[in-house]
Amino acid sequence: MEYIPPRRKLFNEHIVYDSSQIDEITGEFYLYYVRLTTEFLSPAFERIMIGSNQNQPEKTEAVRNECRTKCKIPKFVKDDINSGRAKLVLDYSTEGYWDIDWKWITSILEIKEDRIIWLTSLYNFADCDHGISHPYSVTIDKTSAEVRYNPLWERIVIGMIYGHVDDIEKQLRLIEESHIRKSMGILYNRRPHFHRIALLTKMKYHNELDNMIWSWGAFMEEKEIGAERYKKEMADFGPAWGELLHEKYKECYDIILRSPTHSEEDISVNKAFDMNYSHIYDTYYQVITETLYEQPGVFLSEKSYKPFLSCQPFVLCGQHHTIDVLRQQGYDVYDKWINHDYDNIEDNTERLTALTEEIIRLNSLSHVEWTKMLKEMLPDIKKNLKHLANSNNKKDVLTFDYSKEMPWPQKLIDMLA
Repeated sequence: MEYIPPRRKLFNEHIVYDSSQIDEITGEFYLYYVRLTTEFLSPAFERIMIGSNQNQPEKTEAVRNECRTKCKIPKFVKDDINSGRAKLVLDYSTEGYWDIDWKWITSILEIKEDRIIWLTSLYNFADCDHGISHPYSVTIDKTSAEVRYNPLWERIVIGMIYGHVDDIEKQLRLIEESHIRKSMGILYNRRPHFHRIALLTKMKYHNELDNMIWSWGAFMEEKEIGAERYKKEMADFGPAWGELLHEKYKECYDIILRSPTHSEEDISVNKAFDMNYSHIYDTYYQVITETLYEQPGVFLSEKSYKPFLSCQPFVLCGQHHTIDVLRQQGYDVYDKWINHDYDNIEDNTERLTALTEEIIRLNSLSHVEWTKMLKEMLPDIKKNLKHLANSNNKKDVLTFDYSKEMPWPQKLIDMLA
């Protein structure tokens, strides 16, 4: 039997996860929750389908009708929503998509557009088309629906704290003891997004990979739609010209592109919910390669928050101003020691160049310099961990963990005192 979370409040209104819970609030206004995944009314809510391209060949009347048939929202709930007694909460906060075909969505759900609350992990959805020179269609805020940012991935990382209290304690102790580490930094790259390939190419060209614990997932997910076409398009270095890489990188680009999977752990499955502290104990800092890079807006996945759980400084290969968003959220990004000027650069090529220069600088520091720096950072490292934990108290945030909130372990409280 499918688990139904208990009824609660969201935005000061009753939110229900199943139509049976409506009986508990007879006559009152409510929000009806639907968690959107790629399986929900598939293929209607897959990324390629929800984009605003009205000429998308898959958007046929047959697909529309099939998805309507799959829709499990009861008719009386739809009637409540359309009549004004309720609203529909569509939770797509696992993703930060900027292009939404609202007409397509409402035609399938048979819900009025202004009766929808759309939850997203796109932080600056209201102005994410500002300064964008690429031919992206930004429609997420072109709607009468209510769009809200939901920091789901931050909350997910917060939940991971419980299972790593002893690991955190050891990491803090190693910093205090000026522990010499085997490598300089961590550079994880599971999915073959182009900005990750470009960064790995630059690291290969500058002989930096030997100084790092790194992973490369290659094109192991060949079953994905478009994977073979994507690989073929990149094989001739075509996407690199005039974009993120200069011609001088072509040889290293070819090496990375054709390399098999490289990792010290199994990356055939998504590692979003995992923390490898053996890598953390062996490195001084992390290079975070976010999901998106040149696309509109700022999308914050679990990757942006994991450094605070690993108690490490970091640089970030992501969208313009991602670092600044973390500052806005109250995190210390170690500006005294790390140069994040790359984050202010709007041009994607120049931003990657500046980031590369900072990684090379950080890798050039001696082990003695790094241990001294980490010890100086320790108060800020603890402050970030405490801020992460305290962010669990944010109001009106939905998570996929509906279990009863537990108090923090006393050991963690003592560490952060």
